[in-house]
Amino acid sequence: MKTLASCLDKAVHRRRKLFSITNAVRLVNGAGDGLPGLLIDRYNKHFHMQVLDDRWQKQTPEILRRLTEALPVEYLVVKIRRGLRFETAQIIPGPSRTLVEEYGLKFEVDLNDGLNCGLFLDMRRNRHMVAKAAAGQRVLNCFSYTCSFGVHALAGAAVEVVNTDISRRCLERGKNNYSINGLPVPDEGFVKTDAVLFLQRACKKGRRFDIIILDPPSFARCEGGVFQVKRDLPKTIALAADVLGPAGRLLVTTNYSGLDHEDLERMLAQGLHGRRVAHLQRVGQDEDFVGTNSFKESYMVGLWVRFL
Repeated sequence: MKTLASCLDKAVHRRRKLFSITNAVRLVNGAGDGLPGLLIDRYNKHFHMQVLDDRWQKQTPEILRRLTEALPVEYLVVKIRRGLRFETAQIIPGPSRTLVEEYGLKFEVDLNDGLNCGLFLDMRRNRHMVAKAAAGQRVLNCFSYTCSFGVHALAGAAVEVVNTDISRRCLERGKNNYSINGLPVPDEGFVKTDAVLFLQRACKKGRRFDIIILDPPSFARCEGGVFQVKRDLPKTIALAADVLGPAGRLLVTTNYSGLDHEDLERMLAQGLHGRRVAHLQRVGQDEDFVGTNSFKESYMVGLWVRFL
């Protein structure tokens, strides 16, 4: 029987090759690493542990010991799920904010800012994919959160990047991420609005983009009420297809476990409005999310589509 110590050691070793790319990784991905109900994320020297099974709470001292033997640990926060709520305990206290690096770019995270600290680690590979395609392109980043896709696109030599989000606070954090990387921060690049409304207005005005990113939350309040990904994503994909220019690219992803790649492909087919697809690639979480899509806490499906 595998012990906690051996599973932790193996999990850290398995991710070491990623450390040359980033200092922000999912160190333990629950059942994928033989530790169901335990998630541990590294953000530089800050660590974030989610306890979904009470047995791990009692073993926090041992987990901390193994982590400090393998990596520099200056801050550790543990979030314990109680029904639909989380209780938070700072095991190693200190400033909860830190800077992390990813493919040479920097992002500020705050490990005490709810469950989502400012950077979704599972999207790393997809951000890099967009960056490699961004040179000379006009990029629209819908549901932008803290604008990490926008940072990657602009650093990848995009000629225009527009980030849209309903949260002004998230957009301000996005502006900060731009500044940290020495990128220009134009007001028109950060639009506080509902993504669907932005796409509708862009379509009416004949505004076109070369790359559009759709990474919506499963459920969220929006200007039209509540966005529900299963209900509202099809029309959002259709609008994005209308706003994409010739040879445009669309990245659409979701963490909602009620949808799979086949569902996304059906939604895409319904919204093509006569447009033809030149290439379609299925995408998902990055390699540190071991066991991806085999349990709810680690799930993502997506499509990277190039149109004719």
